[in-house]
Amino acid sequence: MSIVYSLISRGVTVFCEYTGQTGNFVQISRDILEKVEASNDSDPTFNSYTYDDHVFHMIIHHGVYYVAMATKDLERRIAYAFLEDIKAKFDEKYSDVVNTAVAYEMNKTFGKVLVERMEFYNSNPEADKVRKVRGEVDEVRQVMVENIERILDRGDKIELLVDKSEDLSAQASKFKRSAGHLQRRMWWANCRVQTLIVGSVSVVILLIVLGATKCFGQC
Repeated sequence: MSIVYSLISRGVTVFCEYTGQTGNFVQISRDILEKVEASNDSDPTFNSYTYDDHVFHMIIHHGVYYVAMATKDLERRIAYAFLEDIKAKFDEKYSDVVNTAVAYEMNKTFGKVLVERMEFYNSNPEADKVRKVRGEVDEVRQVMVENIERILDRGDKIELLVDKSEDLSAQASKFKRSAGHLQRRMWWANCRVQTLIVGSVSVVILLIVLGATKCFGQC
């Protein structure tokens, strides 16, 4: 159970995002941003949308979307603790420029924060305690969880593809081993070719020397 992907945007204008995995969920997140409208309420709104074995959790406040895609078995209180955490940090740094910022303007700077906080909420046992200490567990229980088909206006739902980074690492390791094995085979083949060439040249030189010596003895 983990947070797979996170982003912060103003509507469909993504300011920053991060994932350690690959898949089509980035495009699906754009579809969700197009369909979910920001509320005019002064208070933030909380929404969760299920998609196969994953859930897109979202906080929308003053037109800014804070989104986290997580596995379905991740406790919602942890997902929303993560979103509120990055929201507080983002507001502190960029609240005065958020209405004029362009796409990916904060990706280089705040992307590092997304990485660090995702790692914390995915692996640190203290992450769940943070939420409980704040006394916000009951608030999350009120979040409405909807199926993604309710907001995506299409006939067929696209299959959500997520390739785990561990699998990618294993494939890379396998490729590296195969490449090393192939390199060794080519090295030995090259050695054999060079040995054959040197041997052939030596035989030719020897025959020439022997022929010249025989001729010198008879002439």
